[in-house]
Amino acid sequence: MASDAKSLQPRWGYRTTLFQFRKPAFWLFVLVMVVGALVTFAEQSFFRQMSPSGWGLSWLLVLVYAAPVFMVVYLLDLFEREPISLVVAALLWGAVAATALAGLANQGWGLVVARIGGPDFASRWTAALTAPWVEEILKVLGVVLIALIARDEIDDVMDGFVYGALCGLGFAVVEDVFYFMAVFGGEPAGVLTGFFVRVIASGLYGHLLYSGIAGIGVAYFVARKGQATLLKRLLVAGGLFLFAMLAHFIWNSPWLDFFPDMPWTGSDWLVIPLATAVKGVPFLILVCVMVVLARRRERRWFRMAVDSELGGDGLLKDEFDVVQYPRRRRRARREMRARAGPRAAALLKRLQREQVNLAMIRTRVHRDDHPDLMRQRLYCKSLRDALVAMPGAPSAADGS
Repeated sequence: MASDAKSLQPRWGYRTTLFQFRKPAFWLFVLVMVVGALVTFAEQSFFRQMSPSGWGLSWLLVLVYAAPVFMVVYLLDLFEREPISLVVAALLWGAVAATALAGLANQGWGLVVARIGGPDFASRWTAALTAPWVEEILKVLGVVLIALIARDEIDDVMDGFVYGALCGLGFAVVEDVFYFMAVFGGEPAGVLTGFFVRVIASGLYGHLLYSGIAGIGVAYFVARKGQATLLKRLLVAGGLFLFAMLAHFIWNSPWLDFFPDMPWTGSDWLVIPLATAVKGVPFLILVCVMVVLARRRERRWFRMAVDSELGGDGLLKDEFDVVQYPRRRRRARREMRARAGPRAAALLKRLQREQVNLAMIRTRVHRDDHPDLMRQRLYCKSLRDALVAMPGAPSAADGS
């Protein structure tokens, strides 16, 4: 039974970067990024010439929005933060490769819809019939390439959500700039209107969620190899991808469309967030539930990983009760700062980080006397001893 549980643990102790020069997937990633960068540069240069002030304001606003969202998504993984090179790659894939290719594909398929359905039908349904499958395929390809480049980094579904959501965030940033400039007029007043509609009223419901859902499917397929049948993995991954497309389709379709007609005045500005919530909140709730369940699973894995370490030099029982919860870790550091100052709080943060690293090493090695494991235990003990020796710092055994 113990060996079965051990086999289900993630391979947290392995770290991989984007730069895997011997893998064809890396060079495919680079090639598509170069093509996408050329298209994106040309488009952004046109927008800058069209309205320098509006273009600059557009990028300022989307970066103010994207920076905290990036950090929230990146920190969702409780214990093993994804390598920076890979999370940046996911973000850039969405921003550069997926947007450039989607622009070309959407335009072509839009002409097909117009030819088959006529102008009136196309004006109402083109966005719903083209963008969901075109854009979701292109965005999820970024997660697939990351999985092919750095297989060991896809440990569980949370990893897939992080990479997928960051692909979606990158896509949303560049698409928002496009809308601010091409749809809302490009002048500062129009850019502010676009920011309200697309970010303030709609920012929680769009590409980040769709790609996060599809990314969970990719991660399930990759991480459950040997634990679930090929058919089940394909069904789950395909089902989640279709679910992401469905969410995107409903968002773009004229169904449940309670948006007020333009020009917007008075109470219309209050109706807009309600109109977006009708289409977006149900999917947001479902994604939040999936993320919560994934984090609980990670916490169970952490407990399994450090079970044999509890009470030893590396991790005391009271420390474990704090370390497994990010909120408790932050609270413990705040209390330490109040009692013993910022240096003690920084040292406690370092101890907590190294205790998490102890779990990472534990998942990689299989002997209790492995040199890496013994070295990490002693390092944690030395940090604890240094913390206890600081004036005003309580003993770690007393709950610090």
